[in-house]
Amino acid sequence: MLMVRELERKRGPPTLVSRRRIVRLWRLDRFATFSSNETLWSLDDGTIVRPNDPVLEMHIAGDSLLAILLAGERWQDVFEQEFASLVPALEECGETALVGRTILRNQVAQFGASLRDLAPGVMGALETFYRKLILLAFHPRGSRRAMSERQQVADAAISRREFCRRYGNATCRGIAAS
Repeated sequence: MLMVRELERKRGPPTLVSRRRIVRLWRLDRFATFSSNETLWSLDDGTIVRPNDPVLEMHIAGDSLLAILLAGERWQDVFEQEFASLVPALEECGETALVGRTILRNQVAQFGASLRDLAPGVMGALETFYRKLILLAFHPRGSRRAMSERQQVADAAISRREFCRRYGNATCRGIAAS
């Protein structure tokens, strides 16, 4: 909740919000605003993300997600539904990719995201520490999971095209022809 409030204070309200407000996307005019790694990024589907490309930065509202999970829904089903709810709006967007940071590499990869390590340095270590605190607070096996997680935080990205293909019922408008 605090992270979302801080984002909204800095950037304003999210550009797009999923049906149950679990997934929130903020538009960034330049990918370089998000990533300290200034190199091109070739995603798993072949899409190239350049430093000057517009992207959507994804954040998960952990408090909202936790309430739904405690009610008995499977996390995979929740994310698939939330992602599907975003596809109609994303069909009309011009951003190259949806980007974020995660410590849960395997789970994010299951949903089609490409991963790359952060540039070495203090920021990556602080980000990893922060994400482990989030695991402690929100993961059902928080303390065990946080203590066993040896991976560092990674940048995660999925092209808008691949996101729409995976989670939409139809091909994104304007993508089939490109």
